[in-house]
Amino acid sequence: MAAGHFSLSCHHCGVAYQRPRLNPGEWATCERCDSVLETYAVFPAGAWLAVLIATVITFTFANAFPVATLVVQGAGQAASFIDAVVITWRSGYPEVAALTFSVGFLLPAFHLGLLIWIFGPLSLGRMPLYFEPAIHLIDLLKPWCMVPVFLMGILVSVVKLVSLASLIPGIGLFATVASAILITALSRLNADKIRAMAHDLNLPASSAPLKKPPSPSLIMRTWALMLGAAFLYIPANLLPIMKVSVLGTESAHTILGGVIELWHMGSWDIALVVFIASVVVPLFKLVALAILVFMTQQRIGRKLKERTHLYVMVEFIGQWSMLDVFVVILLSALGQFGSILTIEPGGGAAAFGGVVVLTMIAAMGFDPRLAWRLAGHRRHLRRAASPIHQS
Repeated sequence: MAAGHFSLSCHHCGVAYQRPRLNPGEWATCERCDSVLETYAVFPAGAWLAVLIATVITFTFANAFPVATLVVQGAGQAASFIDAVVITWRSGYPEVAALTFSVGFLLPAFHLGLLIWIFGPLSLGRMPLYFEPAIHLIDLLKPWCMVPVFLMGILVSVVKLVSLASLIPGIGLFATVASAILITALSRLNADKIRAMAHDLNLPASSAPLKKPPSPSLIMRTWALMLGAAFLYIPANLLPIMKVSVLGTESAHTILGGVIELWHMGSWDIALVVFIASVVVPLFKLVALAILVFMTQQRIGRKLKERTHLYVMVEFIGQWSMLDVFVVILLSALGQFGSILTIEPGGGAAAFGGVVVLTMIAAMGFDPRLAWRLAGHRRHLRRAASPIHQS
């Protein structure tokens, strides 16, 4: 491994290190905040390209074929992800349809395309064109690729529908399972890891450019986004997220109402998942971000390492709040049987989608390096090498 003049920077506290040599089973961490800087690369570029090709195939099948078919009184209704988006748009909720189409198909497809653009040439020992802009985009897109969340949405939808009618799984369901597993594996690829792989191939890949010091103006922008999310959180929970009509009898379901319904059906485990993803996670993100921003604004230097770990957790769980939105659009696509059964999105779905987007933008826009800087720690303290841990 060529470790030469290649350096690694911690994105969470700003310290820069000379890249160490890693052996199998080893990884490097930041001495200041304990963030993982690099892990030993088990897969070469050619292996990642094979994973990417498999992901493209399964992702294509997942969107080209129905996820499931709902059978009510002998009539069947099949739905794919694209069908769900179209029906949501026609139901009068274009903003929900556009959001789910973006995070469930468009952005994941673009993300896969960029990775193939990078790993195609790397597998041949060549430097990709527009290397730096491409890997920068990969980092920006990765949090918005929510195929694993959609898979969980399918599971919740199945549990909700089995009491109403017969549900036949489709090819799209099995392809979505495979896609979710492969995309989760691909989430390990970030700009720093790709740069290091190119450097190890003796290609002209340089270290990541040192970021500019974070601006204190980030604080007010984060407060504004959080305030908007908090306002939307109220109608997201008070308005119905879904409307159901069975044989002319209409009912509206809020987020908490759906959780209670799942609990009464005996699916307490699924109810717990929905409650955590749709109620606990958004509240946790808002409260955790408020604590982080307030302590940064007050230049408090206590527990900086723990606050950095809290920020990493907020970033990680951000996308799982989209679970209920995916459940609603899938149920709407499957539950189209005229006067027998009709399921439509409600106003709460649009408000809840806004909460998810605003909290994710707030978390990604807040720079944890600012907390260290305002607490008096200098940025980019270059060290000889980062610690190495053996698994």
